[in-house]
Amino acid sequence: MSRMQVRFLRTSFGSRIAYATVGSGPPLVMVPPWSSHLEAFWELEGYRRLSSGFATGHTVVMYDRWGTGLSDRTRDDLSLHADVQVLDDVSSHLRLRRAALFGSSHGAPAALEYAAANPRRVSRLVLYSMETGSGPDDPRWNAFRDLMLADWEMGSFTLGSVLLAGAGKEEISSFARLWRRCTSAEMAVGLQDAAIRHDTSAAMAATRVPTLVVSRQDDRLISAEASRRIAAAIPTAELVLLDGEAHLPHEGDVDSLVAAVLAFLEPAPHPADGPSDSRSAAETGKLTEREREILDLLAAGATNRAIADRLVISVRTVERHTLNIYSKLGVRGRAEAISAIYGRPPESAR
Repeated sequence: MSRMQVRFLRTSFGSRIAYATVGSGPPLVMVPPWSSHLEAFWELEGYRRLSSGFATGHTVVMYDRWGTGLSDRTRDDLSLHADVQVLDDVSSHLRLRRAALFGSSHGAPAALEYAAANPRRVSRLVLYSMETGSGPDDPRWNAFRDLMLADWEMGSFTLGSVLLAGAGKEEISSFARLWRRCTSAEMAVGLQDAAIRHDTSAAMAATRVPTLVVSRQDDRLISAEASRRIAAAIPTAELVLLDGEAHLPHEGDVDSLVAAVLAFLEPAPHPADGPSDSRSAAETGKLTEREREILDLLAAGATNRAIADRLVISVRTVERHTLNIYSKLGVRGRAEAISAIYGRPPESAR
């Protein structure tokens, strides 16, 4: 997948938004992060790998955030609500009656708010490295903010060294140049100022769309504990913590992220498509031998760590198999999966 054609649409604000699509199949909308640039991002091998991976069986919709990239750079309303409206305008323009959403970083809260307000238009929701807002008094952001406004070149490099933890100087410099190509210092600061003030707690509690909360275990900006809290606050959420420390989705082990997302997006079988006895669903091959083995251990009350130790596999692999089980059985969690197969709650709940 070597080519991408950029098109433009007009939003209800009158602004021009750049967008592109790749692949075919059910739609998956990638809600843009802090800043983006379709053409510049497509030059990155990791981003092409990410979007092309998602395009395996899906029509992937990408667009530049208002105020950044090839979209209109003039933007007065920096609120998250404006980003949610743009997402709605993109969906309406492309006549997407129902789509999955992948929101990363700044894009995650916008995707969450949209899904909470429009549950019938969202099939699945993926929140990658989502932050709930640190508040305006975060000393770390205040330091970055002052540096970015004073010296955009140095500020972009400094923040890049955090986002690309462990990368060399040249790689960080390349990222900083890319970021400056995406947006201005003033726009970047304004968007972040608005983001840290937005409270997503109501949207998390109201979300009823099947949701995957995913991040890297050692992300230096979004802690694993923060991801756990987000997953716990969303009634329909599953949590996957991947190995690594990359904050950006197209950095680090991209293939593991793609695999986790695709496993979650795999459509659940419709009751009319298979036997009514859910035990026979496993017996007819909807679950692999390994998935049945893991489900048996889940039913016995084993934790993911205990299952990993028992089967000599990683916890991440257990989580991936578990997501596959839920998707194939059309359930939303461990208790429902065990009840569907065995007709009883797990041992730990008895």
